[in-house]
Amino acid sequence: MPGRGLLAVACLVLIALSCISVVRKLERERRLLRKLRGRGAVDPGTSVPLRDLTDDERDCALLLATAGVLTIRQNGCYVRSTELPVFRRKRVRLALSGGVAALILALVVAVLILHR
Repeated sequence: MPGRGLLAVACLVLIALSCISVVRKLERERRLLRKLRGRGAVDPGTSVPLRDLTDDERDCALLLATAGVLTIRQNGCYVRSTELPVFRRKRVRLALSGGVAALILALVVAVLILHR
């Protein structure tokens, strides 16, 4: 079957790009949370103004606010410390399950390549 190798390579590249995309998202979230906690933004009185964040950080803040980890009020944001441990556990679980799924897919593709 011609093109089978090309399909396998395409699958492996797709798996790698997916993994990179997820890791970039997790790293962006980690950096923003570290930045906010480093500035002491843990309650409404110490919130960090949104204008002090880059566009990328603002997008990430909106996603984290949707997840319930940040609160955005009156153009400022702060970390909801009570929600942080639960969020971290979910994020680690997501990273580990995604890594295992990517490994299994890569092994399936490798077996298909070597089988022939």
